[in-house]
Amino acid sequence: MKKATGKVIKAFRKHLNYTQEFVANEINITTQALARIENGIAGADMDKLHQLAKLFRIRNGQILDLATEIFETKDDSWLEKAIQHIRNKPDDEPI
Repeated sequence: MKKATGKVIKAFRKHLNYTQEFVANEINITTQALARIENGIAGADMDKLHQLAKLFRIRNGQILDLATEIFETKDDSWLEKAIQHIRNKPDDEPI
């Protein structure tokens, strides 16, 4: 599950054109720690997932929802389109 969560975090970061350094600074971890999370070597605790959701402007739980789908299906080919869809919703539309 760590690997799937890392894929989602990395995909959101890249979609938003954020550097690892920027994201790491925003959630108060090192760039190396973020790289370990994105590569599935380390996990992100709930506080960090909450901070990432705020930074990515998505609802809490969205990262884990997408990661669970990847984990269960063993397929992430749809991830970029899902992120585009999520990020293109108007602010007043539920995610």
